[in-house]
Parts: sequence; structure tokens; C-alpha cells
Amino acid sequence: MTVIKYIDLFCGLGAFHTAFDKASNDLIKYECVYACDIDKDIRHIYKENYNIKVKKDIRKINLDKIPDFDILCAGFPCQPFSIAGKKEGFKNKDKGNLFFDILKIIDKKKPNTLILENVKNLETIHNGKTFKYIIEELEDRKYIVIYKVLDSKYYNCPQSRQRIYIICSKTNKYKFKNTKNNIIPVSTIIDNNINEYISYKDKYYLKKCKGKGIMIYKLINKETKKGGRQGERIYSINSYGPTICASSGGPGAKTGLYYVNKHIRTLSIAETLQMFNFENTYKYESLKNKNKMLFYLGNSIVVNVLLDIIQNL
Repeated sequence: MTVIKYIDLFCGLGAFHTAFDKASNDLIKYECVYACDIDKDIRHIYKENYNIKVKKDIRKINLDKIPDFDILCAGFPCQPFSIAGKKEGFKNKDKGNLFFDILKIIDKKKPNTLILENVKNLETIHNGKTFKYIIEELEDRKYIVIYKVLDSKYYNCPQSRQRIYIICSKTNKYKFKNTKNNIIPVSTIIDNNINEYISYKDKYYLKKCKGKGIMIYKLINKETKKGGRQGERIYSINSYGPTICASSGGPGAKTGLYYVNKHIRTLSIAETLQMFNFENTYKYESLKNKNKMLFYLGNSIVVNVLLDIIQNL
């Protein structure tokens, strides 16, 4: 059996780890030899699910203590580049500059393969200058760099989540598959035993949406006559859902609102886990505020997209 070792930077809930576990077989085993994340709760959750002690701040880790590995994985913080954020890029001294810490690890360990993930807006911020700089830095290190924006709704996932994936190799030019599976509807992950619906009639009224899109109603404020912001949109469960967002507010905060059994509700944590192709049995007992899982999921990567990439390496 061939053992391929990887490190999981900014590991979050472990989408990379779950995807590598699913990709392992009798011929190839993927082994996580190092993980890091600045969030204390995340470190505990990762340990619960993968039995690995996660290191802390990437800016403070000892490079000499990182084991040798073959693949570097990093869904590096997207807030400085996101449409939902301030789009500061590298001007953000804390999060934007963390790319340079990835480069330090690359320079020290010289792995053959990199898998990087970020928001699709990374390509266009500052007229493409930030992205151009990232690509140039990677190419200067003799990597063959290939990138593409992928939408998770084509990867047997009931969520549309567009993210850019950057695959770098020192030996082979990666070729993305033209994956476009049939749409998996949100109804496949709905737990019909849940009957906790939102009460909106005191503040809002429903406005039906025109057309054949996934959004079927809007919540309109009775006083202001305004509405339809991200947390006020109601979606059908008969198609894919919108992007789960860590920063959204309103009645549909984080998961969005769905029309289920003639009522309106958000998704449960177990349902939202499945929107990212995690199992609904994923463990988070160490988390005191369980609803914080929705925030962590809003910053996660979709497992099935990573699985498709890994199987094609």
C-alpha cells in the first residue's frame, strides 16, 4: 500500500480530512500528519472527529517541527477577498497576509503538491492584482499552477457554493474533470421530524417570487415595505440551496429559509452538515454553544468537491 501524507492548514471542520479518508482505498492511504487552526473550539472538534491534536496559530508554529509530507492543503481565510467582506486582500494585516505563512511552509518543506481553496472573488479583487501575485509566487517556486472555479451543486451536493481551487504540482499538470452531475435537491437532506418553524407574521408578510428560480418567496417588512435580503429569502427544497454563509443575519441567518411542509424554517445543524457532504453523525460534543456550528459550516469547504479533486490527482 502507498501512504501519501498531507497537512491540513486552517483545518476548520476537516473537509479535507473527510475527503482524503473517503478517497483512501486498498492501494492508497492518505494520512494527515499535521493540522492547525487558530480557533480553540475548532481544534477540539477536529480532535473529536479525527483524533489529531491540532496546532494553533500558523504564524507561531515551529517550521522545524512539521513532519515531512507530500500534499499541502489550505482553505486559507477568505474574508479579506470575499464579496461579503471588505475585499481588502493583502491589505488585511491579519488574514490577508496568512498566504505568506503558507509560502514559508512551502519554502521549508518543498512539497510536491498543493491544494488551495478560496472564494471565487479572489480572482478579481484589486483588478486581479492579488490573484496574479499569488500565482506568480507559486510559479516562482517551480509549481505548475492550474485553477478553476467549481460549483458544488454539480458534485452531488444540495448546495450551490462557488469556490476557486488552485492545484499546484512540481511534476504534473493537473487537469480538472468536467464534472456536472445531476442536481441533488435539498429535500434529500430534510428531516421531516423537525417541526420548529419560524413565526414571521407579526413583522413580515410573504411576497411570491416570479420566475422559476430556487427562491419562491421573500419576507417583506410590514412597516418599511422592504425585504428580500439574504436572511429574508425563502427557498424551495425541490432544487439545490444557496450558499451557506457564516456572516448572514435575519430570520434565515446562516442556512437560509426553506419552505417545508407548508411552513418556513431554517436548516438544522445535522441538515446543514449534509449540505457540505459531512455525515449527520459528525461530532461536536465539545462545543458549548452548539449553534456556533452553523458559523463554522459557513466557512467550510464542500467535501465532495475535494473528493473529486483528490481522486483525479
